[in-house]
Amino acid sequence: MQILCYMLSSLILVLLLALYLAGRKLERWQQQEQEELERCTVLSWPHVALIVPVAGQDPRIEASLSSLLEQNYPRFTPVFVTESAHEPAAQLIARLGLRYPRLRHVVAGPAGLSGQKNHNLLAAIASLPKEQIDCYAFCDSTHQAKPDFLTHLVLPIALGHAQFTTGYHEIVPQDHGPITLAYTASVLIMRLLQALSVFTQPWGGAMAIKRTTFDEKAIADLWRRTVVDDCALVTHLAKVGVRVRLVANALLATDCAQHKKEVFRAWMERQILFPRFCVPVQWWLLGLMLVLFFMLPFVCFEDLCLAIAFGQTSRLFLPLILLAAFVLLICALRRFLPVNLGPGQWFAAFCRALGTFFLVYLGTCGARQIVWHGKVYRVGRGGIVLAKEELSDHTA
Repeated sequence: MQILCYMLSSLILVLLLALYLAGRKLERWQQQEQEELERCTVLSWPHVALIVPVAGQDPRIEASLSSLLEQNYPRFTPVFVTESAHEPAAQLIARLGLRYPRLRHVVAGPAGLSGQKNHNLLAAIASLPKEQIDCYAFCDSTHQAKPDFLTHLVLPIALGHAQFTTGYHEIVPQDHGPITLAYTASVLIMRLLQALSVFTQPWGGAMAIKRTTFDEKAIADLWRRTVVDDCALVTHLAKVGVRVRLVANALLATDCAQHKKEVFRAWMERQILFPRFCVPVQWWLLGLMLVLFFMLPFVCFEDLCLAIAFGQTSRLFLPLILLAAFVLLICALRRFLPVNLGPGQWFAAFCRALGTFFLVYLGTCGARQIVWHGKVYRVGRGGIVLAKEELSDHTA
């Protein structure tokens, strides 16, 4: 029985090693993609509609939107979408329009039985002349983009190597607060998981798709019924035979300072609830990973205590080796952070993120709804919205 426990708990070491190797693979991909971009010649770049849903009053939005408007991609039409014409985000877009004349603003109105973000994206698409658009790119409004971000995201489509591409983001902490660093650790682990083929899936903050594929695979029909854009696509794309290609250089930066505990928990809850409703097998896999993370230190500490209590020094070797490997592999992941953190800071951030994940995951076991941007969505199987209501006050 003891050997079985050690074998099962040691699986987490395999996962941590896989995450480290995934990070190294992302580094290689970034170099290869940059070299491919520098030597490639595309006769005709596809005309891209860059669609960005905008909401809220996040102080990062103006700089982030400006970075998207200043892309060096040769042919793109930026379309920013808000729910109403009178919210603060709409006023910001009007100001940006004075500096960037080609910017288009679409007012989507309130959604029916779908996520508001989905509704906004579809309203933007409906406003565009199809015959002039070759590709749709979808981005969030709170991340900084390098000037060549869109070029990298679209390049595999332009070369005919993919129909659907996705990027991801990394947190750039502006302080060393415990919640800020825990958020940084959480997003890094998710990014590394993206590089493992079994977990590669669309991320709504940075994804692109051929317009013909979007139409032929009935993605609009899916979005009209679901709570979220990206996670709802996972099963659908697999069914219709569209493979998602991860672009390592389509990496956005998210500045984060003085991150609040309640905002962090609300964000993590959504990251867990989306797969719970849309891709249940992923939710169960996350639970298994969580069990393994706690199982290894528990089994090792139990064996150490018994060995010390009974004076069996020969039993100390294996648990000590496994614990050391556990800590070293976790610390090795800090290599992939955009800032330099000491091993102690990183390990503490990782543990805090893991602890928050444990508590939030337990809370999602019986969940039937998702709270997002001031709205409560009651969600069924596949992420289908069953009912929706407004919140009078919200922080998420």
